[in-house]
Amino acid sequence: MNTTRTAPGRPDTYDMVILHNAFRRHFSALPGLVAAVAPGDVERARRLITFLGELGDGLHLHHTGEDELMWPILLERASADAALVLRMEEQHERIAELTERAHRDGTEFATAADPSVRDRLAATLRALSDTLDEHMAEEERHILPVVENVMTALEWQALGERGREHMPKDRQLVFLGFILQGVSDDDRRKILAEMPLPARLAWRLLGRRVFAKEYREIYHADPEW
Repeated sequence: MNTTRTAPGRPDTYDMVILHNAFRRHFSALPGLVAAVAPGDVERARRLITFLGELGDGLHLHHTGEDELMWPILLERASADAALVLRMEEQHERIAELTERAHRDGTEFATAADPSVRDRLAATLRALSDTLDEHMAEEERHILPVVENVMTALEWQALGERGREHMPKDRQLVFLGFILQGVSDDDRRKILAEMPLPARLAWRLLGRRVFAKEYREIYHADPEW
């Protein structure tokens, strides 16, 4: 867990690292999951492509929020780091291209679970995962320290609120599960403690169970907490 202190009024960007790690876990798992689909197993193929679609939508929402609410502030207030910001934007474009290719391959794969399409999709997903890893590592190493210096806590909060507003209401608890699963106990307690009481209750009473069911469908294993 991040133990560094952030200056008063400045954002604590560790929540983005937690979100990045969730994307890392699941995008890195997808190539192997897809490669293991038996020829003709359309049901399994469709389940994984549905998961890919939601992951891709979540990633697009995350990057669009940065494009609209983070990069313009950094370009205005940290002009010395403009080259870094432009590099991040270029990486977003490359990630979007790979995501679109994965969606096209996935749509074809879901129709018949053809092994040649499966292998092509798995290769695309490996390239996407590698590119995403590179991008997030650079963002965490170079961009988040700049964010903590030039953005306010309220501006950072607006970025998170934008993501929640655009997330389908009936999927929020499941998405929360995919973020919470795999984090440390301390991080999990911190995330839950910052949520409104009704949301915490909904997670404990319903969300955790619904998420576990979906996790088993995708990974053929129980989530580890």
